[in-house]
Amino acid sequence: MGAYLVRRLVQSFVVFLIVMFVTFILPYFETGGILAPAYVVLQNHASPSAVHAFAAQNGLLKPFYVRFWDYLSQLLFHGNWGYSWKNQQTVWSIMVTYIPRTMWLAIISLVITVLIALPLGTYQASRRNSIFDYSATSTLFVLYGVPAFLLCLLILTWFSIGTLHLPTPPTGGSSLQIFTDPKAFILPVGALTLLNLAFLSRFMRSAVLDVLVQDYVRTAKAKGCNQRRVLSHHAFRNALGPIVIILGLFLPGLFGGALIVEEVFNYPGIGYQTVNAAQYLDIPTVLGITLLTTVFTLIGNLLADIGLGVINPRVRVEGRS
Repeated sequence: MGAYLVRRLVQSFVVFLIVMFVTFILPYFETGGILAPAYVVLQNHASPSAVHAFAAQNGLLKPFYVRFWDYLSQLLFHGNWGYSWKNQQTVWSIMVTYIPRTMWLAIISLVITVLIALPLGTYQASRRNSIFDYSATSTLFVLYGVPAFLLCLLILTWFSIGTLHLPTPPTGGSSLQIFTDPKAFILPVGALTLLNLAFLSRFMRSAVLDVLVQDYVRTAKAKGCNQRRVLSHHAFRNALGPIVIILGLFLPGLFGGALIVEEVFNYPGIGYQTVNAAQYLDIPTVLGITLLTTVFTLIGNLLADIGLGVINPRVRVEGRS
């Protein structure tokens, strides 16, 4: 177990460095090169002398490898995520403010998605090719095929502007406002849930169907186990293996869906802040948010592998039989 964790941590660090490198070189492809952020930040005051002063102050005139090493060493040895050119504050203070808002939105949506998708997928598999299965499949395919921004706009139009007049999330306040004013978060949480419900339920249905044709399930049925016991004691638990792996990567993936949801509902989360930072070419903020999301993804992947070994002890974490 210890050797496995060390190996995975080394692999994760290599992936982290690759993501950092790729994100770090993207500004060089902007019109104006690495000086493009200076023109965006200074706008009408972007005289040659002002641009040069901005570039010198923020280290943009240094060679690429010097800038990359300075950022890497500051991040790893001092925990310095950089300084926002747009907001005139540290990137860490921005992330501490906005990430909890998105995290609560993503976690609550994930819990609701799991509570609906897993039983729905299992029930569809047990009623394969029935009217309910066809109806649920058709509905889920529609949800899966609708673009995220269009679904959010439709929900906003029907349930906020239309008949129910549900409130939209506030543009300010604390990160715990989702608990103090839950009614205002029905629409964004519902939109994020619907965006992920189709994928997870279809995946669960396929996993349960794969388990139901195994020999040990047939043996259980031959011994007289009823359908409910077969599903709960045999099919459901063994189908959770691939689901756990998916869930390990699902939570970081919710940040991508939250970006669209937050933009449509004007909710000030990390996705909304990322869009604003990208528009102003605020490279330190975009880089910091990207790297933090990468860390969440790597941690989720590691926890998924460990969770798979906990749920199914026959699967060894180190990959040995």
